[in-house]
Amino acid sequence: MIEHHALLYADLADPVALLRGQAPPTGLARYWPYASGLSGDAQTVAPYSGLMGASQALIAEDVLDACDLSGVRHLMDVGGGEGAFLQAVAGRHATPRLTLFDLPAVAERAASRLAQAGLEGRIACRGGDFHGGLPTGADTISLVRIVHDHDDEPALALLRAAHAALPPGGTLLLAEPMAGTPGAEPVGDAYFGFYLLAMGSGRPRRAEELRAMLRTAGFAVTHEHPTRRPLLTRVLKAQKTGRLK
Repeated sequence: MIEHHALLYADLADPVALLRGQAPPTGLARYWPYASGLSGDAQTVAPYSGLMGASQALIAEDVLDACDLSGVRHLMDVGGGEGAFLQAVAGRHATPRLTLFDLPAVAERAASRLAQAGLEGRIACRGGDFHGGLPTGADTISLVRIVHDHDDEPALALLRAAHAALPPGGTLLLAEPMAGTPGAEPVGDAYFGFYLLAMGSGRPRRAEELRAMLRTAGFAVTHEHPTRRPLLTRVLKAQKTGRLK
């Protein structure tokens, strides 16, 4: 995590050019190729997939402490990386079906890693692109540190895809650091603001902005679940209207 920040520091060498959109192609944009619309092969996705997997465990525990998933029948983690979040879910809950959805090269790495952890029978890994829609069948979809990576239009498209994939009464869990978090403004606003600017995609959003986007995507009810470390992640739980069958 610390080592890869050398890329960010280099991208901030001329912060004025970065803020004006006049900076040359950044190191972070090359590190996160999907930010510029590239899917990448197994070699390209390896560095960022490994980083996400290593940093996801702490986030996963905070999300699971905040949300009771005991009644979930089928959870699909969209943008699930190498499966750290679903591995944490599997460690706490024995019954739900678990599906990981990510870009094909990432899903392939996840399947290999989860097989080594003895979870190939618990977690199904599916490759694809949410722009083409999301697989159906899950009653709960999670987006852990995913929405803030996208600009407004694709972020809203992702939320709409999640809404379309869920059955009536289905649930969406949105977990990420947010702007406007009291006491955490240097992280939620400044750090992630510059990081995502250098990455070339996304921005930190306030909880109110995300609630409005969720409503626009079709979700009727949204609640925030307090977390232990809100500077690292906050959780919004949104409901699709209707009743689960």
